[in-house]
Amino acid sequence: MLLPNIKRSLTIISLSVAVGLMGCQSAPLNSIQQTTIVNAPVIKDKSNFTDEIVIKESQVMQWVAHYDWQLAQVIHQNGNIVDIENFAPITLAIEPSAVRFYQGCEQYMMDFQSMSAPPYPYYSHLAKVPTTCHNDTNSDNKTVITEDNSIQSLFVKYAPVRLNFELLPTSHLTSESAPVAIQAAPKRLALNIENGNRLIFIGSPKALAAPTGLPITNELLEQYHWTLVSAVSNTYEAKGELTRKSLGNFYHPDHPISASFESWPNNQYASFSSGCNGSRAPYFLLNDNTFKVGTIISTVMGCGETGNRIESALFDLMRDSSSQLTLSLQPSQPISPTADNQTDMPRYNLLQTMATGETLVWQNEVKKIP
Repeated sequence: MLLPNIKRSLTIISLSVAVGLMGCQSAPLNSIQQTTIVNAPVIKDKSNFTDEIVIKESQVMQWVAHYDWQLAQVIHQNGNIVDIENFAPITLAIEPSAVRFYQGCEQYMMDFQSMSAPPYPYYSHLAKVPTTCHNDTNSDNKTVITEDNSIQSLFVKYAPVRLNFELLPTSHLTSESAPVAIQAAPKRLALNIENGNRLIFIGSPKALAAPTGLPITNELLEQYHWTLVSAVSNTYEAKGELTRKSLGNFYHPDHPISASFESWPNNQYASFSSGCNGSRAPYFLLNDNTFKVGTIISTVMGCGETGNRIESALFDLMRDSSSQLTLSLQPSQPISPTADNQTDMPRYNLLQTMATGETLVWQNEVKKIP
């Protein structure tokens, strides 16, 4: 990845968290803290056989989320290699506001709602997540997980830790004319724990389906303000018939639903509003147009009984969600000579299909500059 003929630059990404949020929707969430968490080089991304790709600071963790990561090596803080030969395979999944570790039937999560200062900005603890599968009777000693060869043994037990992530050079990436097998060499990611272990993961590209509809990018989402024009639930009856019902909370004339997107110098956020409190949540847009939203942080104004109900329904639907986006063009309409909005911008429908079954349609509007 980092060779004499490949320029190297370091990019930094951060997550932010709001403390004591106050103020109205239009006020910035000034209490959100910015911190350094990732060291990312400019790379030649040969896994997709494209030209040189510079990973933007705000999109490093989104880029990381396109890969499946498996633990390959653990280095103790004194430099010694930790023996993980008898460990069942450990994999890592990246989410907008958390990471998950999988080992056999065991699953652990570290959320990043609590932040610290660089160079170890993440402040979290390893929490076990309930699972439904069981394989502790397997006779293969590499899949029988004991306390000494579990994920927990690599972390300080029952204590929070400070950590960061670092993209590492891909040593096998040699030249433009290198064989395909070498060009597609796995990516490497380090999880560094302050006063603890350094976990090295090997990444291979996720098998993502080709997206449908028009191309969607972070930049396109950020270019417009998006207004919700339709929201329905979709359920199947016992006979297999589809029943569609409007989500009543999202049609109140005094509480229009909207969304907007922005990139900070080292992170990217989605904001959702029903006309009262402002909100912000880190998000990922994957290459197959999967849209993942993390933990929502919002201001804390009272919005009245109706406003509070609508806002709660909106935040509950979007918080820690996964959905599929599809973009299409609306029919062109002539602009009235007396219209306030004299623009010839394209008019889009953005269909959002939630993993929980709801479908929402957003339409773009001119994004007003504050």
